[in-house]
Amino acid sequence: LYLQVLGGKAFLEHLQEPQPLPGHVCTTFTLFLHFRNQRFQSKPVPCACEPDLQDGFLLEIHRDCLGDGSKMADATALLSVCDPVHMVLIKTDSASETTLVASHYLEWRSVLSTPSGRMSMAVELQGVGTESKVPVGVLNIKLEMYPCLMQTLSQEILTTQLGLERQKTAERERLFLIYAKQWWREYLQIRPSHNNRLVKIFAQDENGTNRPVCSYLRPLRAGRLLDTPRQAARFVNVLGYERAPVVGGGGKQEQWCTLLPFLCRGKGDCEDHATLLCSLLLGYGLGAYVCVGTKAKGVPHTWVLTCGTNGAITFWESLTGHRYVHVPINPNAPPMVEQPRPAYPYSTIGCLFNHQSFYANCQPS
Repeated sequence: LYLQVLGGKAFLEHLQEPQPLPGHVCTTFTLFLHFRNQRFQSKPVPCACEPDLQDGFLLEIHRDCLGDGSKMADATALLSVCDPVHMVLIKTDSASETTLVASHYLEWRSVLSTPSGRMSMAVELQGVGTESKVPVGVLNIKLEMYPCLMQTLSQEILTTQLGLERQKTAERERLFLIYAKQWWREYLQIRPSHNNRLVKIFAQDENGTNRPVCSYLRPLRAGRLLDTPRQAARFVNVLGYERAPVVGGGGKQEQWCTLLPFLCRGKGDCEDHATLLCSLLLGYGLGAYVCVGTKAKGVPHTWVLTCGTNGAITFWESLTGHRYVHVPINPNAPPMVEQPRPAYPYSTIGCLFNHQSFYANCQPS
């Protein structure tokens, strides 16, 4: 799939942007793309009402089954590839500070029903966080299949397939919500005080979509880029820390970032660091979980825990790269026996989860 970006328009926030002077550092837009296991980045262009984003990206589409990698997939096989193209637009100012402008999932399969195997479209980008329903601009995009398909699909087949997928997803989300509500009721029946615990089942992403927290994780194999789990912790802690921006006063803006926008910005909240580190540790085959709990003075915090084969628990602070071995306290020890003082800054755990499991703390205290 050859995806061409042919400029942008209606980026009204940059209507008054002055013309960039030669040799001067100006604010720029950079477009990042992710499709299956491929990542791309456009050349940075000066911010403007009509930014001159002109770039082309070749996205490889192949079957997932072994031995089929070199075979040319037909239109029916391509229709079953339901991964969208994730597009992330980042603004970098003159001081190299990055801002997430938009995060958009592009449905590319409409090109399968065009007789020529190519089509042009205008993609409207929505803002992020509190502005997730506000348009920020439009990108002109051209899609083209190489080589041309021997047969194209009818518009009816395409519409039916996309409709069925949406239906299936909606039904899956509905059933999970019913299950989560039932689970929460049973959890509160154990002890009514559980209502005050930090049990986070859903979290809003950068587009304002409520997603189960387990969906923010997936095992990431870093290969030769990061040799050991400790290197992975070092890599994650080098990424900057920044709380989600909030308009006006009041509490902290609750926003978890999906992996691509977090990596493209190079900074994020403690939840973003914890989900990335946990995904990397899962890729090394470790039993890793994200912990949601509190630090001293009841400040909410998120960090990572690994459970060894012998039951040994290690806490990983994703913002600093520090590791702490958990020494359990023996509740049946006589009062005169001195209990170990924890070296870690964490006070309580409300829940912990990974890509497969979710646990809430039901201890009395």
